Amino acid sequence: MTGKPIPADPVVVADVPVRLSQKSTLDTSSLVEIEGAQTTSVSSWDLLTPPTVRGAPSPINEKSVLIDADGREFEIQGHVARRPEHRPIFLAAAVRLISDMQQQ
Repeated sequence: MTGKPIPADPVVVADVPVRLSQKSTLDTSSLVEIEGAQTTSVSSWDLLTPPTVRGAPSPINEKSVLIDADGREFEIQGHVARRPEHRPIFLAAAVRLISDMQQQ
C-alpha cells in the first residue's frame, strides 16, 4: 500500500433504451435462509439493448449500473453478450436488483 487513494472509474451517464424482463423467482430460492433474518429481496432480470445508441457503440458494460424510471439501481452480473456474435442485433446481460441496496 502506498497510502495514495485509488482513483474511481469515470462515471458516464447515458440515456440508453433497454428492455428488462424479470426472471423466475426460483432463481433466488437459495436465499431463503438469508431472508429469514432480514427483509432483503434479490431479483434477477434479463436485459436487452441495441448494440449502438445514436450511431455510437452502446456504453453498457460489466461495470454499468442501470437506473430505471423509478430510481431502482440494477447491477450487471457477468459479461455483456453480443447476440448474435458475428453481427449483433442486440446486447444481452443478466442483471440483479437487491432491495436493501436501494436508497430510501
